Amino acid sequence: MSGKRSTHDNPAGSTFFFIRAICSLAWRVAALGGRPFTRSSQKCQLSRRHLLQATAAVGLGLLPGFGTSLIAAPNGPAVGQPPVKIMVVFSWSFVNIGDIAITPGIFRLLQEHIPGVRITLIANSHVDEYREYLDTRFPDVRVLPTPFRSTGEPASKEFLQAFDQADLLLFNSGTTLSFGRWDRNWNRAMKFWMPIFMARETNKPYGIYCQSFEKFAPPSDLLLPKTLSNAEFVFCRDTNSLQYLKSLGVRPPVLEYGPDSTFAFNLRDEPFADRFLTQHQLQPRKFITLTIRSSLQGFIDKKREQNHAAKLRKLVTEYVRKTGEQVLLCPEVYKEIEPSRRLILEPLPDDVKAHIRFMDAHWLPEQAFSVYARARAIVSMEMHSIIMALAAGTPVLHPTFAEAGRKRFMLPDLGLGKWLFDIDGDPAEPILAAALAIHDDFPAARKRVESAMAIVHNRQVETMAIVRKTAQQQRP
Repeated sequence: MSGKRSTHDNPAGSTFFFIRAICSLAWRVAALGGRPFTRSSQKCQLSRRHLLQATAAVGLGLLPGFGTSLIAAPNGPAVGQPPVKIMVVFSWSFVNIGDIAITPGIFRLLQEHIPGVRITLIANSHVDEYREYLDTRFPDVRVLPTPFRSTGEPASKEFLQAFDQADLLLFNSGTTLSFGRWDRNWNRAMKFWMPIFMARETNKPYGIYCQSFEKFAPPSDLLLPKTLSNAEFVFCRDTNSLQYLKSLGVRPPVLEYGPDSTFAFNLRDEPFADRFLTQHQLQPRKFITLTIRSSLQGFIDKKREQNHAAKLRKLVTEYVRKTGEQVLLCPEVYKEIEPSRRLILEPLPDDVKAHIRFMDAHWLPEQAFSVYARARAIVSMEMHSIIMALAAGTPVLHPTFAEAGRKRFMLPDLGLGKWLFDIDGDPAEPILAAALAIHDDFPAARKRVESAMAIVHNRQVETMAIVRKTAQQQRP
């Protein structure tokens, strides 16, 4: 096991729970003649409350944290019907505008498509920051500490009650339900799967809302794909992930494509954008943005980082000299601010530097959204800035690399494959040509964005209908 922690060091650790889960699955597969476990065949003799308490006492000491919040939709449920209650897991990092934007996106979808819904949000980290952020934007939010801490503290009564009362456990968008993509650390993987295991073991319906699936390295392939088959539905945010799951034999009742929940993000900070454009002498639709992804995130080495940066500097230099317009260097991830300065800004020729605007502080997603909505194009190596820009109606270019994951295939799925580039294999020239094409015929580029978002909106309606139906079926 990674981390070299034994059950003697931590009896409530992930090793115990993982062995228990493997044995539980093996028993069910054997009992069913090799068929995956389904609710109609479940033989668990533990009550839901008994299992929750046992899990809290034994297996919930594993991992770092999250909290809970409640939100009421603006329109109530049908007369005489109790409100639908959905537990959403997880919200992610608070130092990445894309990770933050996923949560308001899923809130908006659920509130618009399930009148009167009440949502319990599980925050993976940064509980205090999320409490403050959500309190001003979703005033009914209540944040609770995670029951999955390494301290071994028992689950709170509030968490157990919220889990017990939820009609559906909904795992939100991301790329975290894989194993072996980053490392083989069971603790890291299990903290994401624990709520799903709890739902499966207590016969609670659960579904996956628009994830990318990268890899199920051994021995996770003995457990995790089968657990996905036990879900009520699994939506993949790119069809490449969809085909990967099918190749593994994952067969829940519903296995379909569904857009990342960040496509539903629509919070704005127009005063910030007004001030920002004035301060930096930017005119609406007369500038592009550039967001990089350096070796700091661990997927590429310094040599590839330098090669990527050289291509992006060439793109910026030629774009500025041909159009005379500005380029805003801005981060999606906080720690990429200084690499942007070092790799892009500082080596540029002086005549080009005069057209560069540099954001030297982290920003919130609604601030980015309002600025993106005023740009001519967003050039980003990070996918969630691409998503937010499309949601704001702005054309995009996505130069990326294979290790960034299957999520890059979102663009071909939306008919925007010509805006996707392999920054390792493609030279700067085709990226520049695409940027100039957007500049020269902006209305045509906007029409392509509108067509892509029409696909998104259609699938949002269809996927939320399945979420709504699944949750409503569980009400008394």
